Amino acid sequence: MTKNILIFRCDRIGDLLLSCPSIKSIKESSPDTELTVVTSEKNFSYAKTLKFFDKVYLFPKKNILKKIIFIKELRKIKYDKIFIYDGKERSIISTFFLNANIKVGLITKHKLYYNLSKIKFFLDNDENDIHKIFHEFLKFTKNNNNITNFNFLTLKPDNKFASNLNIKNYLHIHLDEKWFSQKYISHYTDINPSFNQFTSFLDRVSSMYNVLITTGLTDLDLIERLKNEYFNKRKKNIFYKKLNNLIYLVDKPTFEDLESMLRNTEILIACHGAITHASNSFNIKKIDIIEEKKEKHYNRLTSYLRNYCVVYRSEFIKIERNLSKIIFS
Repeated sequence: MTKNILIFRCDRIGDLLLSCPSIKSIKESSPDTELTVVTSEKNFSYAKTLKFFDKVYLFPKKNILKKIIFIKELRKIKYDKIFIYDGKERSIISTFFLNANIKVGLITKHKLYYNLSKIKFFLDNDENDIHKIFHEFLKFTKNNNNITNFNFLTLKPDNKFASNLNIKNYLHIHLDEKWFSQKYISHYTDINPSFNQFTSFLDRVSSMYNVLITTGLTDLDLIERLKNEYFNKRKKNIFYKKLNNLIYLVDKPTFEDLESMLRNTEILIACHGAITHASNSFNIKKIDIIEEKKEKHYNRLTSYLRNYCVVYRSEFIKIERNLSKIIFS
């Protein structure tokens, strides 16, 4: 008889990637299990590319009636286990009304009505390594071994986007909104590279490496100026420049396109995000730019990462100096 397991991961792609090794281990513990994931708008499309999910549902963002109907549909199914990986209030409340033999989840703070929910909760805060908690989740399955699926993306088919670039083994800079003030978390230390600072850095590092720049989905003045004044357009969203080596810019790639390009990356520079976690599936040196006062928070998320080093957020002139020490060492 097929068993049903339900996963709640109603947040971002990076959060989903972070938990995939554990989720994949749950699936492997009972190969005949039908594994369903409930997602948000931000990770719904990407979750559908992960073939260990048998069903992918989108949690209604608005409209209380649609949410009630959605929960009623889920309630028709008898689940063997429900795992709340996101710790979201809406996921906890939904699970309260669902039928399952075992219910396990994360919480960031305990609330009195949770005592009525019959959910086994694990506290998710900066004192706890998230991967140790995910291992505790496995104890509710037939798999009580350590999580080992940290290279799970190597098993995904490559969409071959990287074949559009005439370079391999490149220095990969993921230049998204996290590099700029007022674009992501306003109280984080400003980096804000100027056009001249950034192009000067590119000129230097291209003396040793081919370079790839990828962007996020947010429009940025620096990216627009790079496209218009520094690069030549090759095709679609791909731009290039020939210096000592080749420099490419890929504007607003899909996450599957990023996966393809990560397969040929030698060093990744990024402000911590989904791409940081995706890169761990491949043999990549990771330079993670993080907020120093939040290091404890990041440590609990990155403890499993291999070949990983940190640079603290600061003005770009200091960032460049610290990056260069690592890149040119």
